[in-house]
Amino acid sequence: MAEKEMHKAVCSECGAECEVPFVPDPNRPVYCRECLMKRRNQRRRRY
Repeated sequence: MAEKEMHKAVCSECGAECEVPFVPDPNRPVYCRECLMKRRNQRRRRY
């Protein structure tokens, strides 16, 4: 299986540099792995 091409980005939440498997869109937020997990956990608790 071929590896996905990674693209450098800056996390919209904490400002850390990270790599994502998609081309970042300047009009949408990008999150590092840790911030993404925090956001997912917060979203699940609301219900």
